Amino acid sequence: MDGKWVRNAWYVAGWSHDLVAGRIEARVIIDQPLALYRKQDGQVVALEDRCCHRFAPLSMGRLEQDDLRCMYHGLKFASDGRCIEIPGQKLIPQSACVRRYPAAERGGWIWIWMGEESAADLRSIPDPVRLDDPAYCMRSGQMDYAAHYLLIDDNLLDLSHLSYAHEKTLGLDMPQWADERPRISALERGLRVQRWLCDQPSRGFMKRWGETLDLWNSYDFLFPGIFLLRTAFYPVGTARRLDRGEPQEPPLFLRYDDQAVTPMTDRTTRYFYAAGARSADIDPERVGRLFGIVEAAFAEDKAIIEAQQKVIDREPGRRMLPTSLDAGPTQFRKLVQALLEQDGRPGPAATAQVG
Repeated sequence: MDGKWVRNAWYVAGWSHDLVAGRIEARVIIDQPLALYRKQDGQVVALEDRCCHRFAPLSMGRLEQDDLRCMYHGLKFASDGRCIEIPGQKLIPQSACVRRYPAAERGGWIWIWMGEESAADLRSIPDPVRLDDPAYCMRSGQMDYAAHYLLIDDNLLDLSHLSYAHEKTLGLDMPQWADERPRISALERGLRVQRWLCDQPSRGFMKRWGETLDLWNSYDFLFPGIFLLRTAFYPVGTARRLDRGEPQEPPLFLRYDDQAVTPMTDRTTRYFYAAGARSADIDPERVGRLFGIVEAAFAEDKAIIEAQQKVIDREPGRRMLPTSLDAGPTQFRKLVQALLEQDGRPGPAATAQVG
C-alpha cells in the first residue's frame, strides 16, 4: 500500500477558517507539497510549493495582492501559477511556472483536486454540514496520525471496534456494535453502511425520552476517506415496527458527524472531524460535552492505529486474518485498487491488509 496514490480525487486540505487572508499555508497531500492562500476576493489558491527556479518553498514567500513572490530570488507568480516577474530579467520563458491545483470550499473544508485539471468536477464534492450554518451547532478539530490512511479508513468502515476500543467513551454499554452486522451497499467511489442498534441506554438529556432508545446509524464513506455519519434516535420498538428497515419518520434526536481522512505521506495522515446536531435540538454546552467524548475516543483510535502500523512495518508481508466484521474494509480496499488501476498506477500491496 506504500507510495501509490489516486490522483484524480478531491482531498481535504484543511478547514476554511484556518486559511486567513494575507497568510500562506503549507500543506502536503499524497506526497505533493502545496502552498495555499486566499486572493483578495476570498478565493482559495493552491500552488505547487516549489519555485521553478531553485525549488525553494513558495510557502515561505510573500503575498503581493493576488500574487505570490518567492523570497529566495524574488520570482513572482500569478494566482494561475505563471511567473510574471523575474528580477533583473525582462524575458520570462513559458516554462517559468508552477502547477496550480483546482480548489473549492464546501462544508467548512478546503478541497484540492490532485489530478488532471480537466477531470475535476465540483459536483462530485460531498456535501457535509457547513460549520457556519446557524441551523447547526457543531464543533470541529483535527489530528495527525503516524500511519497509512487506509488503516484509518478500515477503522471507520468497521464500527464494531466501538464496543472494545471505546468501551469507556463512544461504545459505553453498547456491545451490539460488535454483535450487529450492518447492511452495506455500493456508492460511486464509496459505500453506504447502515444498521439498527435496539434498546440502547440513554445518556444525558436524551433520558427525557426514556431509559433506552432505538438507534439508527447510517453513513456514507467516500474515497479517500470522507465519512458522513447520521445517527438518529427513536422510541424503543421502532426498529421492530419497521422490520429493521430504513426509517422515514423524524427522529427524537439526530446527531451529525462529518470526518475526512487525508493522506499526506505513506506514514502520515491528517484527520479532520466535526460533531454536533441541529441548533434547535442542542445547546453549545451540551455540544461541548459531546465533543469532549468524541475527542477522547479519537485519541484511543490514534493510539491503537499507530501501534498497529508499527506491527505491520515489522513484517509487511504478513496477511491479516479476515472475519465477518471486515466486509466494509474489504470492499473499500477493492474500490481503492480499482481507482489506482484507472489512474494507471500500481495497486496497493496484497499483504498487510484485510480480506
